[in-house]
Amino acid sequence: MWNAYDKFGPARNLPAPASGLSAVPSPLDWPMYQRDPTHSAAIPGEGIIHKAEVKWRFETEEPLLSSAAVVDGWVYLSTGDRRIVALDASSGELIWERRVTGPVDSSPAVAGDFLFVGLRDGGVLSLHKATGETQWQFATGGPIYSSPVVNQGEIYIGSGDSKLYALDALTGEERWSQLTGGRLTNGPATHDGVIAATSQDRTLYLMDTDTGKQRLDYRLSGVGGAPTFDLNGGNVLVADGSGVLRAIDWRQRDPPFEKLIQRVKFQLFMWGLLDSLPLQRGLIWRFQGPQSGLVGAPVVADYRVYVSSRSGILFALDRSTGKKLWEFKTAAAIETSPSVAAQTVFVGDYDGRLYAIDAATGKSQWEIEIGGPISSTPVIADGVIYLSSLNGTLYAIQ
Repeated sequence: MWNAYDKFGPARNLPAPASGLSAVPSPLDWPMYQRDPTHSAAIPGEGIIHKAEVKWRFETEEPLLSSAAVVDGWVYLSTGDRRIVALDASSGELIWERRVTGPVDSSPAVAGDFLFVGLRDGGVLSLHKATGETQWQFATGGPIYSSPVVNQGEIYIGSGDSKLYALDALTGEERWSQLTGGRLTNGPATHDGVIAATSQDRTLYLMDTDTGKQRLDYRLSGVGGAPTFDLNGGNVLVADGSGVLRAIDWRQRDPPFEKLIQRVKFQLFMWGLLDSLPLQRGLIWRFQGPQSGLVGAPVVADYRVYVSSRSGILFALDRSTGKKLWEFKTAAAIETSPSVAAQTVFVGDYDGRLYAIDAATGKSQWEIEIGGPISSTPVIADGVIYLSSLNGTLYAIQ
């Protein structure tokens, strides 16, 4: 009863955030995981990166598990050797470093004068981006592996305590938190007053950004990766470990007692009293990929959706129907999301190869081997590609 009231009862009237800080990129920047609050991971334009040479390397002592952020000629990186670092984008030289309590999985997000990141000790840090000095810190109840999103004065981040948190980006004060059914290890995405997050309980949660109240819970067939908003299609896309990619209408809401009704219908189906399983509210289309599982966040560019699989296949789908347009086979497993610049798709594999693929045809344009398993989305900023590797090295490729 109380859960139903919390979900459908009156909304709390929260004051406006103390700022309008947002990790929204300029054309030459990549300020957060998957580039922006919707997780687009796509850069518009007509130019492509023709060369494939390592411009510089930044070496650390442990595997890198996060993507870099690039803003105004500086590169910000979380490391496995217990640091947050700022580098010169032109040379890779260290500008400053901040020691933290353990290895960092969370990719940093940069908004205004500040950098935001989560830690395995459960803390959320706000640092000054020019110096690395602490602005504020907030403690959650579990380890943080997910990456923050900063939008319109709020920072959203998931924790191992099964809660999604909304914090004031300027002060670090908690605005709301929402309990889910499992740990949140993937970064949330947000658009138009809605935040999407996947939990280890195999559920996609859609919530109101101003109150945290749940709008729609969509049960997945496996643990889902990070979600992506398709702004033109009106869908949120999520891939799961069972190999299914779904497009779900983020504008839908669960009516009262929807989950109870669905459970009753499922039992009736199991008893043979219904001919088919009930469809969940909000599904637009689904794509069944390999049983080895899909990984990371899908990417939407023009009329296509791109998604990676652990079997080493990159799929391109029609964004309206989910129909497969082409597939590209890499030499090894893929563990990360792709990214898109103009008409080129970039993806890295576990053997350390970065591939540039024609977005229209799925044909290879070029590839380069960097020498270590690629562990991040290819980050593209000002004509340079930044790749994290499990060998502890950040590569700048141009």
